[in-house]
Amino acid sequence: MHKRKSHLKALLLALPLWAAGPAPLQAEEQPIVIGASLPLSGVQADAGREGQVVMQAYVDAVNRQGGIGGRPLQLKVLDDGYEPQRAAGNARQLIHGGAVALLSCWGSASCGAMQPVLQEAQIPLVGALAGTGPVRQPQGRYTYLLRASTLSEISAMVQQMQTLGQNRIAVAYQQDSFGQNSLEAARAVLGSHSLQPLAEIALEPSGGNAAAAAAQLARQPQLQGVIVLAGAPATVGLITAARQAQVGVQFYNLAAQAHQGVVKGLGEHTRGVIFTTLVPSPWRTALAVSKDYQQLLGAAGKHSASYMGMEVYLNVRTLVDGLRKAGSGVTRASLAAALDSLGEMHYGPMNIRFASGRHQGSNYVGLAMLNQQGHFID
Repeated sequence: MHKRKSHLKALLLALPLWAAGPAPLQAEEQPIVIGASLPLSGVQADAGREGQVVMQAYVDAVNRQGGIGGRPLQLKVLDDGYEPQRAAGNARQLIHGGAVALLSCWGSASCGAMQPVLQEAQIPLVGALAGTGPVRQPQGRYTYLLRASTLSEISAMVQQMQTLGQNRIAVAYQQDSFGQNSLEAARAVLGSHSLQPLAEIALEPSGGNAAAAAAQLARQPQLQGVIVLAGAPATVGLITAARQAQVGVQFYNLAAQAHQGVVKGLGEHTRGVIFTTLVPSPWRTALAVSKDYQQLLGAAGKHSASYMGMEVYLNVRTLVDGLRKAGSGVTRASLAAALDSLGEMHYGPMNIRFASGRHQGSNYVGLAMLNQQGHFID
């Protein structure tokens, strides 16, 4: 009996591991968690959902190629409804859930509310759809910004308006911290050209006072152009109401509104609507980066490209480049070091480079106009 037991034990030891049941996952097979707080509901829901599609498509593409050193990526997304305190709470939840990095916060107020959470956890956030506020100040040292500032965007707008001889300029701004910060930037830029706003018109974030704001524009003598510093609902509401009130001047908008939700919302009122652009044209497929973005959308079964979608694509692509450099044993600290040493990245007219203490990656600003068919022309 003793010999039979010894023989059986020897046979069991000789069996391959899979025969005795699944082995526990090795450390390198555990997912690398990326967190994102997005406005999947509320006034910016269309934009947030478009951003989520792009992020998930890129993560899926990386995983099909074996992940990072054999470890798959896992994207965890929470809805903040475009509310700053919910965004901060989501950041805490994602960090406690093991995220090694956060991706693409949305809006100056929400990104600003997240900064103390990032500092406490010392976790990198790559890509902020925010041109003003704390992310542009020293307390934003854990945020890696790919986009140029709102000040740079408004400077490009006013330079173009000056080229066209447009000096009688009104500014419409959203009634919140983002709008107020943007208004201060507009005042500074106009002042540098020895100009003052013809009118400063406050917009409710919902666009609820759009008709009254449009009527105010219609009363401005010899109005030549309008700078709009607002989110999608207020932007669409104002331009639509202004066109209905026979205000025929050009409307200049921030890059964050250059997405399909705004195009659809404007409907027949797209002509003469201009946007700053902070990334290369997503339709210029002669550029390798634009071709890559289009192919990613096609593989995901999505075909509605946009400047905003391209920006999110570059955000997640940059984060993944950092993860690859940090390797499969990535930590928050090693990821930050990897991002700081990525070197200069060239995407057509846009160049991005980070360094220790320098997290403003690009200063590129272009301009694009919507035509009557709702297509962007740059």
